[in-house]
Amino acid sequence: MQPTLSDSLLDYAGQSSPGRRRSHNEDALLCAPELGLWAIADGMGGHQCGEVASSLALSALQQAMEDGDPLQTAVQHANQAVLDAAVDDGMGTTLVAAHFKGADFELTWVGDSRAYLVTSNGIEQLTRDHSWVQMMIDAGELKPAEAQGHAWRNIILRCLGREAPLEVGAHSGTLKPGELLLLCSDGLTNELTDAQIHASCTFADTLENLVEQLIDQANEHGGRDNISCIVIGRTAPLPAAESRGRRFINMLLKPLKS
Repeated sequence: MQPTLSDSLLDYAGQSSPGRRRSHNEDALLCAPELGLWAIADGMGGHQCGEVASSLALSALQQAMEDGDPLQTAVQHANQAVLDAAVDDGMGTTLVAAHFKGADFELTWVGDSRAYLVTSNGIEQLTRDHSWVQMMIDAGELKPAEAQGHAWRNIILRCLGREAPLEVGAHSGTLKPGELLLLCSDGLTNELTDAQIHASCTFADTLENLVEQLIDQANEHGGRDNISCIVIGRTAPLPAAESRGRRFINMLLKPLKS
């Protein structure tokens, strides 16, 4: 997808891959800069059900936002759309969505698709997985390092298409110049550590190259699932003395390389 520079100086890039073990892709991406809206859905239920659930959820989410609904209400509409389409209990999808107003953003999520804030100093997970392994970590029964390779790491406790009303996670913040907001499915985080993700963000030349590098690295580490990511960045306006030919992304990522 081609990045678009908005009036609020937000830029983005997004990409999805089926991975190396699967012939189809049940992930779906939504990039709607005109709405200040970006989202990823990771469908479940097999080839047909998973693809339908993720695509339907994002279409309903976008439509609700276009109709003027707030983000969390729009997620409930997306959930209902999946519920209405489900032929059995096997159809569902995770969701992570970011809605921007200027540099201020709100996040909502269900399941184990994640959002990270990336700065020059490190990477911070802004979401909290609705998963069995996270529940065990919270209970002190499992260490975070053990969760990475646990056989039950893909078992989630909440998803769109299971029940209504849906309990969602929420977070809000402000994206500062030189920072990146990363949205991703678990196909990325099951293959790469936070440190590996941060390293890619530090050394990438462009946002397009960044998402390509992240997906390539996840595939190199096994690519056991569909892999999707969206990165959103903000920078300060270009000083008058700077060359207008200088690439926007170089200005954006310069603080990350310091």
